[in-house]
Amino acid sequence: MDAFQEAQRQLAAIRADVARGNPELYRHLALYLQVLRQGLLPAMQQACFHLATQLRPDRYCRLPAARRHELHRRMEDLARRACTLLTVEQVTAMAAQIARVDQRERHQDQARMLEHLRTPEPGEEERPSPEASDWPRAPGSIHLAMAPPIDPRHLPQATPPAASDDVGDAGAAAQEHPGTEPAGGAMEAMVQAFSEALAPETLEDAEGPEGGVPWSDAGLPTDPTRLLTWLTGYERALTRRLRNLSHALNMDCLRLGLTQGLLPVGLLDAALQGQVEMLPAPANLLRLQVPAEAAGSGAPLALVAVLLRLVDLELEDPRLRTCRQRLQQHTQEVRRMAQTYRRVQRRLRTLEAERLWLEDNRTPAPPRDPAES
Repeated sequence: MDAFQEAQRQLAAIRADVARGNPELYRHLALYLQVLRQGLLPAMQQACFHLATQLRPDRYCRLPAARRHELHRRMEDLARRACTLLTVEQVTAMAAQIARVDQRERHQDQARMLEHLRTPEPGEEERPSPEASDWPRAPGSIHLAMAPPIDPRHLPQATPPAASDDVGDAGAAAQEHPGTEPAGGAMEAMVQAFSEALAPETLEDAEGPEGGVPWSDAGLPTDPTRLLTWLTGYERALTRRLRNLSHALNMDCLRLGLTQGLLPVGLLDAALQGQVEMLPAPANLLRLQVPAEAAGSGAPLALVAVLLRLVDLELEDPRLRTCRQRLQQHTQEVRRMAQTYRRVQRRLRTLEAERLWLEDNRTPAPPRDPAES
């Protein structure tokens, strides 16, 4: 057996090992969500208890009995509705939806950037640069500026793709002037280069030969690199589910008069990603200090909101923490197999390229058409 076949055999063996471990991984995921569903309502009630009795006791005492009872009913209703969405299949569907939204936003950002490169702003060509007119330059001097070395605003406009009849004219013009290149072609080449540079890193390891994102598969991926991407998106989707639940609960607290402000969803996401500085608070509560003063007191104003976080839920529930440890152990094993899988894949590509190179050298080149010369 040559080296190429041996590498293929190793890849197949790794995929078989991942497939054998996927049923156990699915059981770990399902058990984690089962324990999470059981402890979701008590966690919500505990967070609202701290909010109503420790942080906002005056406001809770002023609430009528009907509103207090409605708050408890809303917590039970939200928890019951959220539990129907906390299954492996529902969380996987959420992960696929998030991936589609992210891909669409990346394409829109890329299209806007390329459109900016193609279309110069009106009047920019006529406006002189202030840096160029401040000081006279001596011959041979060096000018340092903050502008990029290639300013797309001074490049010619991109031309639409030529029709089949125009291709011959463009080729004839290039033959008449071999040292020049059509301006539109140069611009299109530059735009293509920028397009490749601005394109997001494709999930080369996540998108296997069958294509598509890993959450579109019927079951858990057997490719360990795709499985790692699947697990990362799964955790992100689970966090998003809890964030949506927290936002709905905060809206009810504002509507019923328990809180006086509503933190936007973007701020909740920033807190989950550690992008904002948070004040000490009980589990599943978020306290943020804003640059304002409370009315009549002169003290800094702190906003409080419910934010259900996996780390807080696991710290409060030993059973959930045990399920997390099992998931981490399995993920570590998948990560180890993924490292080996990538290494063998790189070796397989190298062997394939070497084989094609040798075949090309042994195969005589086809005769060249005189019309092409």
